Amino acid sequence: MLHGTVFVLVFLALFAALELALGLYRRTGALTMRELGASLVSVGAYLVIRGASFVAVTWALGALWPGSEGALAGVSSLVVFPIYVLLDEYGIYWVHRKSHELPWLWRLHKPHHVPRNMNIAVTYRENWLWHVLLPGTWMAPLVVWLGHPGAYVLGLAIRTMIVLAEHSDLRWDLHLQQSRFTRHAMRVLERIVSLPDTHHVHHGVGRFGNATKNYGAALICFDWIHGTLMIPHARQEGFGLPEGAPVEPWAEQLFWPFVRSTKHERADRRRPIEPTPPTADLAMAEAVIYTADGRAVVVR
Repeated sequence: MLHGTVFVLVFLALFAALELALGLYRRTGALTMRELGASLVSVGAYLVIRGASFVAVTWALGALWPGSEGALAGVSSLVVFPIYVLLDEYGIYWVHRKSHELPWLWRLHKPHHVPRNMNIAVTYRENWLWHVLLPGTWMAPLVVWLGHPGAYVLGLAIRTMIVLAEHSDLRWDLHLQQSRFTRHAMRVLERIVSLPDTHHVHHGVGRFGNATKNYGAALICFDWIHGTLMIPHARQEGFGLPEGAPVEPWAEQLFWPFVRSTKHERADRRRPIEPTPPTADLAMAEAVIYTADGRAVVVR
């Protein structure tokens, strides 16, 4: 677990230095508690929950499955690593996809879509329960326990680089997609690995934004397989929730159900929201975002 924490923190520091140097945090609203502050708190929550999962899984396996430690050490890492990564990524795809279909799960994922500025801090910005529900939280300590810490560390290192890059607004991929020397390779890569071009679609609003596309974390190939892939080769007009969607205080976003608004505060936030559109309108919509109270907002 220590190696994993070091990897995450080192990559965060490197990307943050680059984003600072290029002025990404001088944008309107970027340096507020609503955006950067809450996102940094989420990084801490993510690390705590990941650490707690290692302690819990290790204790449970030692107590319930004596002698199982290192049980798969004799199996080649060339077999364990791809199976671990693919199962983890496929699980994330479906949890993420369902979070845009089930209102109660959207309640946990909604904090990730609040920021109007894309940067690496957004990567781990989720309600604490979201991190608990992700399959990787429990698969990672299992893989280590069974004798393949190298598969876990390598997988975490690769994923960390990809998910930080896809959330950053450093759009290096657009240049590679347009260059005659790299565009053919990029046509293949962008259907396998999640890039800023595909993940920004998921956070975007306007013409090149669609929250019901591109659910993959590090791998985008499952979106290709299941028909949820969108590759615009363009910058988004903006990011965040649709206009009028209610936004809870940052503490409630991250630590619900322990932190809750009063009924009066919830009523105030609901007033600007239009009623859920008719079923026919929802079926024809390009994208639908569900609010925490179960209302559907059509994104055109």
